[in-house]
Amino acid sequence: MILLLTQNFPPDPGGIEALMGEMAEQLVASGRTVLVLADHIRGRGLSEPSWPAGMGLRRFGGPRPIRRFRKALAARRVLAGHPVQGVIADSWKSLELLPRPDVPTLVLAHGSEFPPAASARKARRIGAALGKATAIAANSGFTAGLMGPYLPQDAVRPVVIHLPVAPQPAPDEEARRWAEGFLGGAGPVLLTVARLEPRKGIDSVLRALPALAGRHPGLRYVVAGGGEDETRLRRLARELGVEERVRFLGRVVDRNLKAALYAGADLFAMPSRREGASVEGFGLVYLEAAWHGLPAVAGSDGGAAEAVLDGETGLVCDGADDGAVAAALARLLDDLPLRRRMGEAAARRVRSGFGWETVLPRYLTLLEGQPARGEGPRAAPR
Repeated sequence: MILLLTQNFPPDPGGIEALMGEMAEQLVASGRTVLVLADHIRGRGLSEPSWPAGMGLRRFGGPRPIRRFRKALAARRVLAGHPVQGVIADSWKSLELLPRPDVPTLVLAHGSEFPPAASARKARRIGAALGKATAIAANSGFTAGLMGPYLPQDAVRPVVIHLPVAPQPAPDEEARRWAEGFLGGAGPVLLTVARLEPRKGIDSVLRALPALAGRHPGLRYVVAGGGEDETRLRRLARELGVEERVRFLGRVVDRNLKAALYAGADLFAMPSRREGASVEGFGLVYLEAAWHGLPAVAGSDGGAAEAVLDGETGLVCDGADDGAVAAALARLLDDLPLRRRMGEAAARRVRSGFGWETVLPRYLTLLEGQPARGEGPRAAPR
């Protein structure tokens, strides 16, 4: 049995949530039994999905310190009373309250959980948790670099394994009709699918719209996602005079509807930037867009430059520079052949090298290989 410890799990939305849910399903599909210990469902109105046979799930609620303690206690009991072949944790936080497991233990690293200037106490907490792992998988070279100051001398070095993406559905007719209300018309259409927070760079896209619309009168911008930044972004769209060109759809959970948005858009825009300690460690959403043949404009600060290859599958720019964002958007909107070439290259890349059939064996090899403590950094095969 594989024990999966996670704070983030479907049906709650988010990149880590999607990763952990798909990982559980893929492990079961590979013939393994899986037990997931997860936090309670946080989103209002969300219900438990139908999980495959062979996967057990226990959820833990209450205030964060209490649920983390209860989940760690449950994990100890499972490890003591059941034949567990390995443990996979969604981050160092899920290992913190456990004693060092006696089985292979893989911890995933995403980026945002490693602040650039942590207090001494937090640095000790992170280091102690990472020291319990027999393997660490970082989602990008950028994230692996962030971990350096926190790794104890005798800890394993992180291995870079870029995130996998599940096959994306082709939108059905009903979903296409739904999306047509936002995407139909002369175009072109910019699309962002993200949690609405400042580091995603949606405000920079909004500020680029007035000039872009001068060259593309039918230009529209569709934003799918919810978050605390929505009020500010709506106000900014009004102030810029582009409110009629922008549609805020809120969170789009249904995969068919999301696929219809991707299929109907012309360019994916998420020029992420650093905001304090918050930064994009990789960006699974770029791969989802690429699956549907969308080139992307991404930010250079963080791991997005590993999800989007600059000049090949999209453009990478300084997300903190409005001028750079506007120039990247303009270059792709103004050059249809270039946009199509990059979109085709993006689809080829993600479909051939980022599927679970390719990436799951990398995770399992890392989990089962138990690299020696203190060895140098290693790179996963690409």
